[in-house]
Amino acid sequence: MSTTFEHEHLGQLSGVGIDGTVQFRGLKYASLENRFAPPQLVTSYGIGPTNASKYGPPPVSPPGAVNNEFGFIQHTLPIPDVPTHSDIEGLNLNITVPVGVDGTIDSGAKLPAYVFIHGGGFAVGSSWYPHYNATPLVRISVAKGKPIIGITINYRLGVTGFMTSEELRQAGYKSNNGFHDQRTALEWVKRFIGGFGGDPDEITVCGESAGALSSTMLLLSKEPLMKRCMSTGGAVLLFKPIPLTAAESAYQSVIQAFELADKSPEDRINALLTIPVDELWQKVPRTIPLIPVIDGDTVPGEPNFVTVASQDDDPNFPIPGRKWCASLMIGESQLDANIIAWMGLDARNPGIASKFVESVNKTLSSHPEAASTLLSSYKISESTNDDEAVLSILKFATDISFYAPALAFAKGWPQTKENKFFLYHFNEGNPWEGRFKGEAGHILDVAFLFQNFNEFMNEEQKAVARAYAEDFVEFVNGSDPWPPVEGGKMGARVYGPSSAGISAKYVASGNPEEVGRRTHVLKLGEMAGFDSILDVFQNFFRGG
Repeated sequence: MSTTFEHEHLGQLSGVGIDGTVQFRGLKYASLENRFAPPQLVTSYGIGPTNASKYGPPPVSPPGAVNNEFGFIQHTLPIPDVPTHSDIEGLNLNITVPVGVDGTIDSGAKLPAYVFIHGGGFAVGSSWYPHYNATPLVRISVAKGKPIIGITINYRLGVTGFMTSEELRQAGYKSNNGFHDQRTALEWVKRFIGGFGGDPDEITVCGESAGALSSTMLLLSKEPLMKRCMSTGGAVLLFKPIPLTAAESAYQSVIQAFELADKSPEDRINALLTIPVDELWQKVPRTIPLIPVIDGDTVPGEPNFVTVASQDDDPNFPIPGRKWCASLMIGESQLDANIIAWMGLDARNPGIASKFVESVNKTLSSHPEAASTLLSSYKISESTNDDEAVLSILKFATDISFYAPALAFAKGWPQTKENKFFLYHFNEGNPWEGRFKGEAGHILDVAFLFQNFNEFMNEEQKAVARAYAEDFVEFVNGSDPWPPVEGGKMGARVYGPSSAGISAKYVASGNPEEVGRRTHVLKLGEMAGFDSILDVFQNFFRGG
C-alpha cells in the first residue's frame, strides 16, 4: 500500500505501508561523479514527489549473491523486485518507520534509530536483502512501548569500493571508498532522520560480518559518528587491513585482468572508469584482495590484540570512539567461522589435516609448545580425516577470529557509566536442513535478530529470536539490556540453545564453560600471544 509523507526537507515521499510501518526505499544519500569518485552528500531530491516505494540499485557485485547467503542460512525467503546494480547510482538506503494507530508517521516523535551495515566480505551484499527487512523488528519495538526506526544502507564493494593504487590516489581517488560511503550515509541520516520522526542524537550503528568489522572501524573516527555501536560476527581483528604495498599488488593484478598493463596511467584510469559494469566483477579473480587498506585516514594502522585489549590508546591504531561512543555491544556465534568452509577451507581437501599441522608448526616455530598444545587441544593430527579436521579447524578459527577479539574489545573498553560494554554469545543451533544443521553458524544471528524467518521456526526457537530482538531494542533505546562488563569478569548474555531449554540467560562470571565456549584459545594466547595465534589461522587460510 502506497503511503505519501511530507518530509520537512526532502519534500513529498511515496513509501510503502507494511504491517504497521512505512518503508521508504532507495533513498539516495550520495551522488558520484564517477565510479571511483568520493561520495557527495545528497541534500535535495528536486521539485515534485519522490517515489520511494521501490528498492534502489545496489552497488556493483555479482547478481544472485543473495542465494549464496540463503545457502549459508540454509533457508530461503522470497526475493523482492530490485533494479540491476549500478556503479554510480548504488548509494542509497532504506528507512522503516513505525506508524501510529491512525496509520500516520509522527514526525515529532524523536525515536532512536539503528543503521545496519551488511556483510559479504566487502565483495557482495546489499541493503535490500529480505533477511535484513526491518519491519518485524520495528513492530516488536512498538509492542514493547519503545519504538525505533530501522535503516539499511548500501556502500561500494569490490573494485569500486576497495581497490586503490598510487596512480589512482595521485589522480584524486581515495582509498577505502566503501568506508567513505558508510560515513556519508551516517552524515545523511544525522541530517535528515529528524524529518522521519527520528532523533539524530540517538543513532546506533550495527553490522554483521564485514559490516560488523565496518561498524567497529567507524570507532576509529575522531569525529563522533553514532551514539551506540553493535557488532555481531566480526570486528576489526576478523581480518587485518592490508598495507599499501599489498593494495598496489592487487591493483596490478586487476590491471592484468583487464589487459591494461601497456597503457599510460591516464589511459588506464580512463579505461577503468568506462569498463562495462558487469566486467568489474566478472573478470576480476576472487583471489585478489579488494579489502580495507591502511590509508592513514579511515584505517590509520594495523590493529592487534594488544592495542585493542589495552585501555591506553596506541598512536599507531587509536580508537577515539572509546571516548565518544556511549555503548559498544559485541556478540559472536558458537561456530561463527563455518562461513570460512565455503570461502576456501574446503578447497584445501583432501589431506587438510596434514597441511594444517605443517602450517601450525611453521607459524609457531618459535613457540613449539604452543603448536603442540593447539593441535592436541583441537584434536588434529596428520591422520585426522578430512571432515573431522575441517570441523576442528573451524572451531579453532571461531575461537581466535571471533571469540577472542570480542573479549579483547571488552578488556580495552573504558567500562564506565559513560562508555559501557555489552558482551553476548549466540548458541542457538541452525534449525534447518543442511551441512551445519544444529550449529550456531555465521549469519544465523541476523536471521534470528531481524525475525524474518520466524514462520519457519518452532515456538522455542521463536523465543530465542524474540529475546535477542527485545534486548537489541533496549540497547537502541539507550537502556542496559543486561549488566555491562565490569572489571575482569566477562559477564555476558547467552542466547540458546533452545534444545536445552534456554532462550536467553545472563552469566555473570562469563566463564567460557558456562557460556558455551572453549578455554583452549585463552591458554594459547597466554603461551604465545593472541596475535601469533591469529597468525596461525590467517597464514593457513592464505595458503601458508
